[in-house]
Amino acid sequence: MNNCRISVIIPVFNLESFLRRCIDSVLNQSFSGLEIIIVDDESTDNSGKIADEFACKNDNIRVFHIKRGGVSKARNYGVQHSNGDYIAFLDGDDCVDKDIYKEMYMAITSQKADIAFCDVIKVHENGIKEEIESLNLEGGVVPVGKYLKDGKYMQLAWNKLYKREIWDRFLFESKYFEDLLLIPEIISKSNSIVYVKKYLNYYFIRDKSISRTFSKENYIHKINAYKNVIDNVNKTYKDELVYWIVNNILDCIKRKELYFFREEFIMFLQSIS
Repeated sequence: MNNCRISVIIPVFNLESFLRRCIDSVLNQSFSGLEIIIVDDESTDNSGKIADEFACKNDNIRVFHIKRGGVSKARNYGVQHSNGDYIAFLDGDDCVDKDIYKEMYMAITSQKADIAFCDVIKVHENGIKEEIESLNLEGGVVPVGKYLKDGKYMQLAWNKLYKREIWDRFLFESKYFEDLLLIPEIISKSNSIVYVKKYLNYYFIRDKSISRTFSKENYIHKINAYKNVIDNVNKTYKDELVYWIVNNILDCIKRKELYFFREEFIMFLQSIS
């Protein structure tokens, strides 16, 4: 695609009920110069067909059908086949405000930053919307350490815009909590990040998603992800990241998500203190 400034990567697996809403939200952007790359991870429902229908009607959409490999493989594949100067990720069951890419592109280019990020609207299954402020600061360039220490949804890939060069050096790993394993490391190794203080990303909660599955195995994977990211982060910001992890765990305890797994997390907290 000529004049492609942003590539939006959408990994898809069995999301036929949500995919149209997601794609429409990207097609309706106020920003021109977008390409949409949909990577169908061998869906067994109509997701692949829906994506193909959109691609037939829109020149800026490309669809790839790959063998099942998980969200990390799908994202990496999308990046490798993208043309944009900047990369964004969007889950196929979420959607975005019509101005998200215009706002983040203006911020990241004007400030010559590596990453731009915005605020999030969490949409619960009952339809209630909850505004999540990413950082308790004014918008603009913010200290990397401050975001690693206090950022809400700091560890997630999809409320951000990245310089393409970042993805020449990093890949998502095919493991549980793939965002947590990678995004804090990328942020810690960035020269500059910029905060767009607007609610532009809609995050839809679904109880069957891995992030909402409260099993011992799931939380053991999460502990391992915490350990790995502490090992890989820029050591300049290790203390800030540990602070964020501790508060993240305490929040889970307050929500009683860790009722049956407190012992494991207490042992982990003792190991990093």
